[in-house]
Amino acid sequence: MTAREETGPALYQRIGLVLGPVAALIIGFGFAPEGLPREAIIVAAIGVWMAIWWATEAIPVAVTAFLPLVALPLLDVVSTRDIAAPYAHPIVWLFFGGFVVALAIERCGLHRRIALGVFAMAGADARALVAGFMLAAAFVSMWISNTSTTLMLLPIAMSVVTVIRETMPTLAPRQHANFGVSLLLGLAYGATLGGLATLVGTPPNAFMAGFMSDNYGVEIDFARWMLVGMPVSLVLLPIAWLVLTRFVFPIDFKASDEAMRHIHSMRAGLGRMSKAEFRTMLLFAFLVFGWLSRGWLESRLPFGEITDTGVAMAAAVAAFLIPSGKKGQALMTWDAVTKLPWGVLVLFGGGLALAAAVSSSGLALWLGQQLVAVGAVNAILLIVVATALVIFITELTSNLATTATFLPVIAAIGVETGQDPLVYVIPVTLAASCAFMLPVATPPNAVVFSSGLVAIPDMVRAGLVLNVIAVVVLSVIALFVAPLVF
Repeated sequence: MTAREETGPALYQRIGLVLGPVAALIIGFGFAPEGLPREAIIVAAIGVWMAIWWATEAIPVAVTAFLPLVALPLLDVVSTRDIAAPYAHPIVWLFFGGFVVALAIERCGLHRRIALGVFAMAGADARALVAGFMLAAAFVSMWISNTSTTLMLLPIAMSVVTVIRETMPTLAPRQHANFGVSLLLGLAYGATLGGLATLVGTPPNAFMAGFMSDNYGVEIDFARWMLVGMPVSLVLLPIAWLVLTRFVFPIDFKASDEAMRHIHSMRAGLGRMSKAEFRTMLLFAFLVFGWLSRGWLESRLPFGEITDTGVAMAAAVAAFLIPSGKKGQALMTWDAVTKLPWGVLVLFGGGLALAAAVSSSGLALWLGQQLVAVGAVNAILLIVVATALVIFITELTSNLATTATFLPVIAAIGVETGQDPLVYVIPVTLAASCAFMLPVATPPNAVVFSSGLVAIPDMVRAGLVLNVIAVVVLSVIALFVAPLVF
C-alpha cells in the first residue's frame, strides 16, 4: 500500500475532484458565445474537466482519459465507434511494440552491458564519469522509455557513488556531495533529453505525430522526426553536463583506482554475452534499421506498405517467437507483458480522442479565431511564451496530459495566423518533456529523487537554469530547423 493510499487523497486532489465536473457544468450551461456550435461547447466542457483532473491527479490520469469515451456519445456529440477509434490509434501500437522490445532488453540484461561499456570507456575523471552516465542514459532512452532507463541505471549509479565515497575518504565533503548529485541528476536529465530524439523516446513525441496525422494530414515518420529531435538532444546534453559539473555542482577530481576497478569488475561480472542478449541485440538492431530505413524499403516494395507501427509490431511479435537459448523459452513471454505501462497507452488514446473531438466539433477553429490577434502580434514571441508556459506547467502535471491539452489550441492558432502549425506544435511538444526542476515533473526526476541523495532545492537550482535554456533552444529549433525538415 502506498503512502497516498494510507493517508487518502491530498486536499488539492479532493478540490480537483469536485472542481472538474463543476467547471464543466458552468461551461456547458453558462458559456454560449456567438458562432460556437453546441457540440463545441460540450467538448470544451469535457476538455476543461479532463484538464483539471489531469492537473490535480484527482483520479489516476489514465482513468480520466476514458471521459471522452463515456461522455461524448452520451451527449450526442460523436458516436461511440468514432470516439473509440483513437484508443487503438497506430501510435498506440507503435508504443506497444517499442515497450515489448524494451521489456525484452531489460529481461535479458542487455541494458546493463551497454551502460557499463560506456562507463568503462569514460575514464577516471569525475566529470567524464558523469558524461558517461548521461550518454548511456540518453542512448538507451532513445529506444526505451526514459522511466525504464532511469530505473535500470540507478543501481549502477548508486554503486559508483558509494565506491567513490569509500575509496576516496580524503576527498573534500563538498566534492563528494556534488559528485553524487551531479551523477544522479545527470542520469535523470540524460534519460529525458535522449528521449526527445525519437518518436518513441517520450510519449508527447508520439502523441504529436498522431495528432498531426489525424487533424492536419501531416505524416511525421521516425527518421524525419530524428532530424528535429536529435539536434535538440545534441545541444541540450552537453549544456546540461556543463551546468551540472561546472557551475551548479562543480566537481574536479579523478576517481581512485579502486573505484575504476569496481566499474570494470561489474562489467567483467557480466561474463560473455548470452544467447538471449545477442538475439535481443539483433532484434533491437532490426527495429532501429526498420524505423530509419522505412521510406527507402517501402519505395522498393512492389505492393503494400511499411509503417513505423508495423515495424514495431513485427519486432514485438518476433520477440515472442525467437528462442532465448533456454529450453522452451522465447525472448519474451506474455506473463512478462504485465509489466508494460498500460496506463500510458490508455492516456494516449484519451488524449487523441479529446484532440479529435476538439477539431471535429469546430472548437479548435473557434479558439484559433479568438486568439489570432495574439499570434499576429509576434509569432516569435508567441512561440517563446507558449514554450515557457508548457515547460513550467509540466513541472506539476503529466507531460502527455499537458500535450493533449495544449496541442489543439496552439495548432489552431498557427492555422488561423497563416503559419505552418508545426512551427508552434514542435516546441510545445518538446517543451512538455523538458521540465527539470521538481521530482513530480518527469518520471526520471522522481526516480533519482527516491535515492535520497538529491534534495528538492538541488533539483530546483539545476532545473531552473536548464528550463530557461530549453526555452531558448526549443524556440530556435522550431523557427529555423523544423521548417527545413518539414
